[in-house]
Amino acid sequence: MATPESETPADIFQDKFGEIPPLIGKEANFTTVTDNLFAKKLITKKEIAGITTQHNLDDNKRGSALAMHLFDKIDVDDDDKSAQCLQKICDVFESKNVNNEELKKIGADMRKKLLSTTATSQVWPTDAISSAPPQPSEPTTTQTNPNELNVGDVQKVLNALNKAMFGPTNWRSLGLSLGLIAPTLDTIGRTNGDAEDYLEKTIQKWLQRKDQVKGTTWKILKEAVASTGDNAAAGRIPSH
Repeated sequence: MATPESETPADIFQDKFGEIPPLIGKEANFTTVTDNLFAKKLITKKEIAGITTQHNLDDNKRGSALAMHLFDKIDVDDDDKSAQCLQKICDVFESKNVNNEELKKIGADMRKKLLSTTATSQVWPTDAISSAPPQPSEPTTTQTNPNELNVGDVQKVLNALNKAMFGPTNWRSLGLSLGLIAPTLDTIGRTNGDAEDYLEKTIQKWLQRKDQVKGTTWKILKEAVASTGDNAAAGRIPSH
């Protein structure tokens, strides 16, 4: 049995394995979950068909087949890929499109454990976080700070948040901390996307310096992530 310190993403998923099949095997949940997994490239249409075309499948067996497929995706030798895969599964389980509170809770629990077991790992060198020089004050109109990010850095910021294991479901809280106002975020939330779409649009608005945004540096992003309560993710975001 793995200790908490050595627990792998596969261990985390396996701990919840007994609870997952009956939830994701229900027809409505199965369709929603597999659609989201397909969008995240965690399953192919052929693999979905391979499950649904099996004979005499009840909800639990269908869910078990899907859960085993996900476990195989997570249970790889590359720890980073394994963690990223589990994070995507958590995103799917916690998606607003999944109408099952038990499944959302499982996703949140696994994400919390994943963050706690990787809290001491560094995506960037430690000195890039702890020894970064003080950032100059951000201008309110023109971009004169060389450390400022711009609208061309959307994907760079999203990659950093993903590597830091920041949960996209916290996009609204992050947006408010970055200086966006509620009506802007309400508009984003009405675009019929998922949490990842909303997070991307939030970052775009931030980098466009909309509303009450005062700056667009890594330091500001790091502080905003911390203000959402996700200190572990904040610790993995570079300061410059």
